[in-house]
Amino acid sequence: MRAEAPIIARPERQSRVQKVASFVMTVFAWLLWAYLWLPTLSVIAAVFGMPINQILVVRRPDEISLLIIFLIMLTCNIVVSAWSSYNYVRFAKRSRRRRPNSASHEEVGKVFGISDAATLSLLLEGRQLSLYFDDAGRLVNVEGPPAKVARKRSGRKRR
Repeated sequence: MRAEAPIIARPERQSRVQKVASFVMTVFAWLLWAYLWLPTLSVIAAVFGMPINQILVVRRPDEISLLIIFLIMLTCNIVVSAWSSYNYVRFAKRSRRRRPNSASHEEVGKVFGISDAATLSLLLEGRQLSLYFDDAGRLVNVEGPPAKVARKRSGRKRR
């Protein structure tokens, strides 16, 4: 049994608000993508005799446009600085790389509904396992990797 499919693969499970928000974000992303292509398109148009690149690419900067650019840079700087300060205060003194608590045989057996000691030890100690579930989501079978067969060495040296 596989995990639930993500909501993006099942659009019928989305609410109306999620559908509208997804549509608006998609349209915005496509418009931004098209806007980023404008300089290239204006150069191509100029090659074919339509000199619109003066309108789209080159514009004489005035005081207001320089002020707007400065305000945008300042706003971005303030937002990034505030976010990094918040993360520093929140996470600086914490160690997030701690080992999780070990689960006992009883806890694992209770969760999976298994009482067989060999299967439980395989679940707890196995690194690569194949787990098989029935339609109701209960664990049916556990398989570990196939055992490696030791090869018999011949008396000759390999080079």
